[in-house]
Amino acid sequence: MSDGTTTAAVSGMPTKERFLGVDVARGVALFAMLAANIWETIDEDGEPTFVAMTVEGRSATLFVLVAGISLAFFTGGRRPVQGRDRRAARVGLVVRALLIGAIGLALGYGSPNLEVILAYYAVFFLLAIPLVGLRPRTLACITAALIVIGPLVILGATSLGLESLVDESLTFNDAFTDPIDFLLQLFVTGTFPAVVFMAYICAGLAIGRLDLSSTRVATRLLIGGVVLAVVAWVTSSVLLFDLGGLQHLLPAAASDAAQEGLPTDPATVTNKALWDMEPTPSWWWLTVRSHHACTPIDAVHTLGTAMAVLGAVLLITKRVAARHLLWPLGAAGAMTLTIYSAHVLVLGSDVLSDDPLDLYLVSVAAALAFAMLWRHFVGQGPVERIVGTAAGRARRAAMGWRWNGDRSDSGSTAGPGRPR
Repeated sequence: MSDGTTTAAVSGMPTKERFLGVDVARGVALFAMLAANIWETIDEDGEPTFVAMTVEGRSATLFVLVAGISLAFFTGGRRPVQGRDRRAARVGLVVRALLIGAIGLALGYGSPNLEVILAYYAVFFLLAIPLVGLRPRTLACITAALIVIGPLVILGATSLGLESLVDESLTFNDAFTDPIDFLLQLFVTGTFPAVVFMAYICAGLAIGRLDLSSTRVATRLLIGGVVLAVVAWVTSSVLLFDLGGLQHLLPAAASDAAQEGLPTDPATVTNKALWDMEPTPSWWWLTVRSHHACTPIDAVHTLGTAMAVLGAVLLITKRVAARHLLWPLGAAGAMTLTIYSAHVLVLGSDVLSDDPLDLYLVSVAAALAFAMLWRHFVGQGPVERIVGTAAGRARRAAMGWRWNGDRSDSGSTAGPGRPR
């Protein structure tokens, strides 16, 4: 989630178009997530919606991947901060995470039927703090390990009957009334479990350490992402259709469909298994590619899609005409915390709830208009300003602390990432 600072020049980081590219990618993720929240996955006839087949799940992955890139920017970009600068940056990240988490839990009261991602974001930021000094290759290895291990943890939890007792949105009440289930949902059983989604944060951190102004890097992201996405999808198809995996999953899918009031005919149950499959205690579940499945297949596919979108946007925004054309989308992408929060409250109000297309079009138009006007006349988004100001003050205060092992000259690096 952006706090607006990714569009500002960061010491040691090249060219402004690259920041616009990242903001545009975040804007794409934002409006894709709005669509995923507004439309159902399976319609009343038991068919997957267009949104389910395109942006559902993939948008959240892109959102989190770009959040990892923002974390890299906050901590020095291509040259990670060292010494006291790094410790101060970590203090700022703690404050940022706590504020974003508090906003997310507060929004849970306004839209109880939507699982708000911000509380998960706070956990991702806190877990990423020890990782900010790692090299891209090390982060890539951690990403791969999480893609393998994370789904196994979810499978184990499902086999033990550990399911979240929290009904959709997390709130402050959940943290106090059932703290164990609260943590279980954040880390394992929720829609955005940290055991898998931290892979996207690590991938974003690794990408954020690269020279994103380089055409070669952007091209590799595009091609590599497409290859990952296609290979994962084809692998899933072979396992599900050719090797019989789908038949093993249909009974659980039929049970899920019945509980949700959907038809239980073979076509609907098959669509449920392919597009909206809940975790089930079967090894065949690991072959599922449905949105938010958090299986290895799903993780590799959505990560590849996110990388491809990012690479494509970075290449497109190298052209002057494209930068002018996409500036409104970048402006919205630079204040996603504000726009997403407003979106959650609108969904909770049930405005235009009977007409998802009108609701989506109005939401996009209002978000773009607000972002352009606010960016032009004020600058940083309102919620981003609150979070960024508090985190910046904490970081500057930490720069004045005496840390164990510091030399008299503070031991800080005077280069990239020094707070301003």
